[in-house]
Order: sequence, then C-alpha cells, then structure tokens
Amino acid sequence: MARDSLTDRETAKILRKKINTLYKTVDFFDSNNEDEWDLIEGEHFEFKRQSGDDRERRFYEEGVEALAEYYDRNTPGIVKLVSEALTHRRRRRKQMLVSRRITQELIEAGSLLEVRGELGFVSRKTCINILQTNGRGINNSIERLCQTGLLDGEEGLEIEKHFLLSEEGKKIWSQKGLASMAVDMSHNSSITKVRKAWVGAVGEVVEDCFKIEIKRLSAAPLRIDKAIATAKRAARDTCQVTGKKKARGRDLSLDGHHLFDKSNRSDLADFSDNILVVESSIHSDFHSWKGGSGCQPKDFLNFSSEIRSDLFDSSNRRSMERFNSLTVRLTQLQKNYENNHLRYH
Repeated sequence: MARDSLTDRETAKILRKKINTLYKTVDFFDSNNEDEWDLIEGEHFEFKRQSGDDRERRFYEEGVEALAEYYDRNTPGIVKLVSEALTHRRRRRKQMLVSRRITQELIEAGSLLEVRGELGFVSRKTCINILQTNGRGINNSIERLCQTGLLDGEEGLEIEKHFLLSEEGKKIWSQKGLASMAVDMSHNSSITKVRKAWVGAVGEVVEDCFKIEIKRLSAAPLRIDKAIATAKRAARDTCQVTGKKKARGRDLSLDGHHLFDKSNRSDLADFSDNILVVESSIHSDFHSWKGGSGCQPKDFLNFSSEIRSDLFDSSNRRSMERFNSLTVRLTQLQKNYENNHLRYH
C-alpha cells in the first residue's frame, strides 16, 4: 500500500515549530548514527525528491510522533508543570496521528472485520501495520501478555474482549487487544526511543480512535445520503455531464456517483466534492463498463471521453465548457487523493 505522508510544513505546524527548527532537529538526528532518536528513511520519512542537495522531506505519523516526543522530553520542566493545555494538545496530536494510521490501514483492509458493540476487530496483519512492528515483535508481545494473565492481579488476553476467533480459527484483534500489545511493547520490548514513542501513542489513544471509527461507520449511510443531497443542491438538480436539469414534465433521474468509490475509499464517501451528479442511465452505463472493480476520477474521465464521447458536442460551446470544467475538477481530485492520500491532514 502507498502510505500517505505529511509535508515538512504540515509536520512543523503539528509540532508548533518553525520549519528551520524542524530541519535542525532532523540534521541533529542524522549526525549520530548511534543515537536512539535516529529517523529511518522509508519508516519515518521519505524524501520528496531523491536528488539534489536541499531535499525536502515528507514525514510518516511515526516520525512526527518521534519528533514530538523528543521535543516534549526537552521542554523545560517549569513549562511542563504549568501547562495543562499542553497535555490536552499532546493527546489531540496523538489521536490525529494514530487515527491517520488506522484510516489508511482500514482503507487497505476494506474496513473493520467485525464490530461487536463498542469493539471493532482487525486482522493480525493490520495490527502489525498499525503498530509498525513485525511478526516476531507481535508474537513476543502476545506471549508476554498470555503469561501476564497467569499472574494474580494482572490482566491477560481474553476472548470476546481482546480478540475473537474467525471462521478460519485465526485470531482477530479488538482495540483493547491492540492497546494491550502497544503498552506491552512500550514497556517490555528492546526497541529504540523512536519506536517506543509510536507504540506508546498507540497504547494511549487507540481505543478512543476505534470508538470514533465505529461511530463513523454506523452513521455512514445517513452521512452519505446527506452528502449526495448536498451535491445535488449545489448542482441545482442538473446533470454535471449533459447539463440537463430537472423540470416539471421532464422525467429525469439523477444519481450521486462516487468518483473514488465508497467501498475502497470510505474516508471520501461523505465528501460532496467526491460526488458527481449525473443522470441515472449514464451512471449505470459507467458501472457496466467498469465492472465490479473500484473506480477513481480518472476512470470516469476515460469513460466520458472515450466510451461515451457522444455525451459532449465539440461544436457546442456550452457542452465543451462542461467537459473542460469536468476535466479540471476530476484531474484535481485525482491528484489530491490518489495513492491513499487522506481527506484530512
């Protein structure tokens, strides 16, 4: 999966640092390969360009949290004592970063595997990706937690609470299971400060993040209906492809077409900019042509320019204005959100 990342300026804004301060810290980390705060390319950041002396960086959530933890540890003690707002700000930051990671992994997995009340369950692979660990790391953590459950006064792993067994007999994990693994890793794994910063953040806020995700999923049908209604009002009940408008005596059925399909991109499902108002017959033709696979804005552009070129009259000025407007809109949407770039930062 192509991972979304944050620009250097977005990272600096989250950390409330100047861009020059951010890069001074990064340079300091890079100057000592033995330092436990080392940021690793491909794990914590990526270069925007792979050549040149002044290479801008984009940061993954784990890298941002590591930088935040470093700054927190080097904040003067008097500031830490007097600022309750600082504590709340840190928690909001962690929730935002962990939620981004969860959203991307659920896009890849196709949503939660199961929901039972307030508990949502995901696969072992999704747990590994959220924690940014590997098979050995998660196995060691599970083994320690199972042993913990044998000790008086300690909570181990419980079926129906921390995990379930799938029909194939494999364990799928709830947010409580994920939180237990994350807390265990932060305390008991021999990992760097950078890794501890991330799993510590997951352990602290993952339960809240899952509750928000479950609430969002349960409300999705209503939110999607509202987004489609909003898109239709904005389009004035007019097909944004043909220009036909609903009117008395005219039998015109309009649909809200998700340019990035709602099954693969649930984060965009209730985003009105992702909804194209189009005649129902055209909508049906598009999905018949595309088949059951997911779609993106570029697919509708190909469909309208190559398969249904009859939809636009090259000799009609208004028709070509609609085509040009549609091309600009869909091209920009494709650029903004392809490769799992998220709707929010």
